Amino acid sequence: MGFFKKMLSSVGIGSAKVDTVLDKEEYVPGEMVEGVVKIKGGNTEQEIAGLYFSIQSTYEDVRVVSVEDEDGDREEEERDITSTAVLKKFKISDDFVISPGDEMEIPLSFQLPYTTPLTMGKTKVWISTGLDIKKAIDKGDRDYIKVVPEPFVQAFLDSMDELDFDLVEVDCEAVSDSWRSVPFVQEFEFKPISGPFARRLDEVEAIFFPEEDRLKVYMEMDLKTRGIPSILAHFMDEDESRVKFDFERDDIPDLTERLHDIIDNWS
Repeated sequence: MGFFKKMLSSVGIGSAKVDTVLDKEEYVPGEMVEGVVKIKGGNTEQEIAGLYFSIQSTYEDVRVVSVEDEDGDREEEERDITSTAVLKKFKISDDFVISPGDEMEIPLSFQLPYTTPLTMGKTKVWISTGLDIKKAIDKGDRDYIKVVPEPFVQAFLDSMDELDFDLVEVDCEAVSDSWRSVPFVQEFEFKPISGPFARRLDEVEAIFFPEEDRLKVYMEMDLKTRGIPSILAHFMDEDESRVKFDFERDDIPDLTERLHDIIDNWS
């Protein structure tokens, strides 16, 4: 019977289990996450090479795939797929042995990376916890969290709302820039619903790069073309304006006025 139990444990049946319990479910990028990892022994004594966890999120990528058309011929086409990115991964305990039925608790404390996207649109963020069990398969534990805007991003969103822009879409899109620590950027798309910019702009897209004491913003404005065909305007890059800037906490009270001036000057 002992050999049979060990064999089952090696394929994950009756193996030690891990469960992460967080103090809350909602966070902002850069915030400290507190909790506890609960480990319960399985049917046999097992050697644990360490406890590890990672912060992961989804993003949209474009892949070229081979498909078969109606005539049975193969052709390539681009398709949007949902991919997973590991934002941070590390080990939080040394090797240990857990006996059958034993229960352990290990405190958990880490900072949510500033690169963590907001869980808006289709984007999901979760914490994956696992045991490195020798000669066994660990199914691990997955805990989804809600990531909301930190004060700088929220100030930007509030200012755009005051300028009569509606946030219509938020997507995490793949990028190939080698300087990025994650393989995507989160894009925020705004459309003017009233006011003077409604007559001059189609949309404004923004990308945020949060830091501890400031927010870097990249904005692109799509202009409504006047007197020139839109396709030609796009080809000549005359229908788009790009700008980048940053602001600190002391700049927040004047942010709406500053955004108005930036958009007004570039549109």
